[in-house]
Amino acid sequence: MSLYRQDDPNVRKCLRHGSFHSKGNILLPSNTCRNLHHVKSSLAWEMGSTLATMLRMRRPTTVLWSLGFCFLLFLYVLFPSTNTVADQCECHSNQNPVTANSFFGHSLVEDSKPFPNDKHKLAVLIPFRDRFEELMEFAPHIHKFLNAQHKNHHLYIINQVDNLRFNRASLLNVGFLESGIDCDYIAMHDVDLLPMNAALTYEFPYDGPYHVAAPHLHPRYHYPTFIGGILLIRREHFRKVDGLSNKYWGWGLEDDEFYARLKEAKLDIFRPGNLTSGTKHTFRHIHDRQIRRRDMIKCYNQQEITRHRDRQTGLSSVRYQVQSKIEITIQGSPLTVLNVVLECDRFVTPWCDCTENIGNTPKTPHDFKKTEDVIVPKLNRKKHLSQDG
Repeated sequence: MSLYRQDDPNVRKCLRHGSFHSKGNILLPSNTCRNLHHVKSSLAWEMGSTLATMLRMRRPTTVLWSLGFCFLLFLYVLFPSTNTVADQCECHSNQNPVTANSFFGHSLVEDSKPFPNDKHKLAVLIPFRDRFEELMEFAPHIHKFLNAQHKNHHLYIINQVDNLRFNRASLLNVGFLESGIDCDYIAMHDVDLLPMNAALTYEFPYDGPYHVAAPHLHPRYHYPTFIGGILLIRREHFRKVDGLSNKYWGWGLEDDEFYARLKEAKLDIFRPGNLTSGTKHTFRHIHDRQIRRRDMIKCYNQQEITRHRDRQTGLSSVRYQVQSKIEITIQGSPLTVLNVVLECDRFVTPWCDCTENIGNTPKTPHDFKKTEDVIVPKLNRKKHLSQDG
């Protein structure tokens, strides 16, 4: 909402002549046109008063002087000065009136590309639910980290506000669709994983998806097909594989299914190398599993279905509603919060709500005919998993 009245005729008149001038970073409506009109009206009024006073004196010399003076004032009022209204109300056409997002010369909306040497813009997508304490630490940390690399970026918190089980993959699909069109690549970023090594780059992934939280660096997961934590991917590549599956309600396996999509699309996955900080000093994992237990229940036939590659759902089929969109700042870090209500097709994924079928379904061996469709990695827990911090 603008901070001037749209129905003010003087404002409209000045706008017609370019009446807005710049003062610092804030734009204020110029009073030049109004002041000029006021001066001329005052002069006309004074001219009339002076002439009436002179005529009452009835002295020939005084009357002649007053008539001459009034004639000069009449010419000044009648004809425009060398500085026309358009000149007095000078402005720059590329400026906009001050809005509620501007205050005392400081814009509350950060420049979309504050680093001109970076030709790209990153949308950092953070799937989220009930992790406020972690967000308060994550947002300023990642904002400072990316600024140090001169990366144009914006943070999107995709907050699931419905009563269904958490669906990280669908929230990432929503974040992709709702993020700014000027963002040409995304980071699928966990809120509990903080990069600590300055050598971790968030550069535009020209060659293919770039897995920042590589298995040899992540504090917990070390198996070779792991691509969770932090993954950078170009928008065209994300669309090419139709995003992530929407069948993964609860915790786990959506990244493994996404890995299968990337490999099937023949997209090579790149990872950082030559980092000596290892699994203990490259990232800080701030998740406390004693406070926030992961939802690992497998109800209905979830155990069997989610072991396979999903060829039915993805970015093109995600169903959701954005309940609200809020712009906030946390310790100088601007971010967009999308409060999202996901929709569930209970005939396809009844496990989006396990309240009527509590408890894990039994794990039974299966003789899969299409072994390439099985996406669950076989893990040596001692070798590929570390104690969760």
